Amino acid sequence: MKIITQTPRILIREFHTSEEHLLVNLYEDNRVTVFVPKRTVAETKKQFAYALIAYYESPGLGRWGIFDPKDGAFMGVCILKPADSDPTRIELGYVFAPAYWGKGLATELAIALVKYGFEEQGLTEICACTDAENTASQNVLLKAGLKRDGNIFWHGSDLYFFRIEKKSIPN
Repeated sequence: MKIITQTPRILIREFHTSEEHLLVNLYEDNRVTVFVPKRTVAETKKQFAYALIAYYESPGLGRWGIFDPKDGAFMGVCILKPADSDPTRIELGYVFAPAYWGKGLATELAIALVKYGFEEQGLTEICACTDAENTASQNVLLKAGLKRDGNIFWHGSDLYFFRIEKKSIPN
């Protein structure tokens, strides 16, 4: 399992084939799926299988697990990959289990993924989208340096669109 990046409080790494249940259990919690597309268990399993394949087909970008570096506890899932709605754009996204909400972890994660994307993957732009009512995620994206850039129709919904360009990061 390849480690993508790490901060003092989060470890972002590829999923192991035996960890499908972590993603399934996360998405079965209705609190978690308020602002993300609802998926059946079969759809979540398919998404997990695609994530494993992408580790080989698109190394360095993908869907990864978020874990506690101290005890290995599963905290959530994140993406930095071509957007399903527009594969020409690289989308940042994340979902944390409720036990990890309100601790600044999403901001820490978003900052780490932006840095990783620009410094390790040579990306020139990173995008994200949120539901209009998801002010917590909007604040996270703003703290990570992304700026609101209107609305976009992604994931079957009209969403707030955010982006950051590498050239906007001070050296």
